[in-house]
Amino acid sequence: MASLADRLAARALELVDIPSESLDEAAIRAHVRSLVPSWMEGETICEDAALYVGPRRDGAPLVVLAGHYDTVPAQDNLPGRLVDGVVHGLGASDMKGGLAVALELLRDLQRAPAGPVDVALLVFGREELPQAFNPLPELFERSTLVHDANLVILLEPTAGFVHAGCLGNLNAQLRFHGVSGHSARPWLAENAIERAIEGLAPLLRHERRAAVVDGLTFWEVVSVTRLEAGIADNVIPDLAVAHLNFRFAPDRTEHDAVQYLHALVPADAELEILGTAPAGAVAAGSPLVVQLVAAGAHGIDPKQAWTNVADFTTQGIDAVNFGPGDPAHAHRRDEQVAVDALVHTYDTLRRLVVG
Repeated sequence: MASLADRLAARALELVDIPSESLDEAAIRAHVRSLVPSWMEGETICEDAALYVGPRRDGAPLVVLAGHYDTVPAQDNLPGRLVDGVVHGLGASDMKGGLAVALELLRDLQRAPAGPVDVALLVFGREELPQAFNPLPELFERSTLVHDANLVILLEPTAGFVHAGCLGNLNAQLRFHGVSGHSARPWLAENAIERAIEGLAPLLRHERRAAVVDGLTFWEVVSVTRLEAGIADNVIPDLAVAHLNFRFAPDRTEHDAVQYLHALVPADAELEILGTAPAGAVAAGSPLVVQLVAAGAHGIDPKQAWTNVADFTTQGIDAVNFGPGDPAHAHRRDEQVAVDALVHTYDTLRRLVVG
């Protein structure tokens, strides 16, 4: 019989080798659903999200293991490979390694005695896309069980730590207007690029803010991620457009974040909010999160990014991130996950759900 490490490595590599770029997920979706053990029933099956649950017991808390199966585009990192105890390949860290752990654990639980919690599995796609593609709102509308969950554990890459909460995400455009003219006579024009440079300078100097929420320090940051201007080499431009990304802490609502960004930008510039995603509430004090840390997680840290934790906490459902991959390897050409990390995540989750 293969060892646990060998099984986890093989399952992770198997999932990596199925191409599953966002919106091209039919093959991986079908394969993952085929691996759900027979003792779990499909409680709610949507096109791009499926929730499976084992037998429920009166009074037993419900823990949902959740993972997405889509990936960012390939970077010459398919097929995957296993070298010196490390699985390499697209999605290995984010988050096919975590999904492999969840599937193998649930398949093994069929032969294990009932533990202190009931368990469900949520698998979904389109995670690596903008919020408009998110399939979870449909699941929330159609499922009753998900709202009974006491804790959702998203198997995002966290290097074996629990990552509580998450930053909110706001994207906006800031338009600076001028008057176009011939570049040989710039004094007859008003250069929108000059206005953009002056107007963006305070934003670029803006200090990150430390927000302490439930004892965890989140860093709130505003970034200028794109700047576009000009139509020809001999034309002074009358428009410059900057793209702003605001990662706001869990102590702000989306409305608060929009108001704060308005206060930062110049009054003579035109700010358009393109989209927002809420911050995730910090569930560090949840009894099940405390038990997860005690079961073997390396500790608890804030999530300095946005994840689907926010989808659940805005529904009033406690959720955290906990997975085997290292965030530093996510989306990289050399994406990878160590087999030892797969085993650590498996063992920690098993202790939580079996006792």
